[in-house]
Amino acid sequence: MKLSKAVSEISEAVFPSGIYCIVCGSLIDRSRMYGLCDECIRKLHWINGRTCGKCGKALPDEYLGELCYDCMELEHFFTRGFSCLTYGFYERQIMMDIKYHGKGYMAVKMGDVLFDRMETLIMAAAKKGIKPFDVVIPVPVSESRRRKRGYNQAELMTAQFIKRWKSVDRDGWPLHERNVLERRHETEMLRSMNPSERRLALKDAFEVKSHKADRVRAKAVLLVDDIYTTGATADACSKALIEAGAEAVYLLTLCSGGNRKPEELEKLRD
Repeated sequence: MKLSKAVSEISEAVFPSGIYCIVCGSLIDRSRMYGLCDECIRKLHWINGRTCGKCGKALPDEYLGELCYDCMELEHFFTRGFSCLTYGFYERQIMMDIKYHGKGYMAVKMGDVLFDRMETLIMAAAKKGIKPFDVVIPVPVSESRRRKRGYNQAELMTAQFIKRWKSVDRDGWPLHERNVLERRHETEMLRSMNPSERRLALKDAFEVKSHKADRVRAKAVLLVDDIYTTGATADACSKALIEAGAEAVYLLTLCSGGNRKPEELEKLRD
């Protein structure tokens, strides 16, 4: 049985859809989205308005630029980014539960959030008989962290994202490539580093397996990750994919940081 299917089945056994909120455990019914109660839905910071034209972070209405402060300062390797939530207190709680408290079933539910964020684009492309992306690749975790955690949360979200895509566009869904991109070496926990330190730590940290380069060569790749803050991980992965011949790399993340000024980003410790 594939890991994603096993986690999905465990999810239903532990927190059956439409009975308990996956965050607070409150009783809900099947009309509640993403296995969340109304209160938890309201607490999340949904990205529904203006976004950065490069990375997809939310932009305040009063902000005049088309790019966030970060993207005005740095040149990114990915073509365009999309994100679902601004990373705040409640988003952090969800990600901590998924990554450090063994709640992989929550990542499966978050895969639905990813699909709903992209559904308009996907369906518009389907009507024209085209695929916006050829392959979807989750950002890999190191083997030691996968063993400790029992899963890669980005992979679980990606599997659910593809499952939803198949259900609405059986002829146009892209391939889910789990083992094409890999970490070359272990890195320290990035949340303790500022942006400059993260980029240094992640330099050449990822590569496309040489015998699988044909899976991305001349293709549009959608790279999936849980959190986007400084872009260091996204850029390191995108660089590896482009060097392997990818035509373009798009980024889809569940959460992204706020539109912080460069001096604020350098002080970032999250």
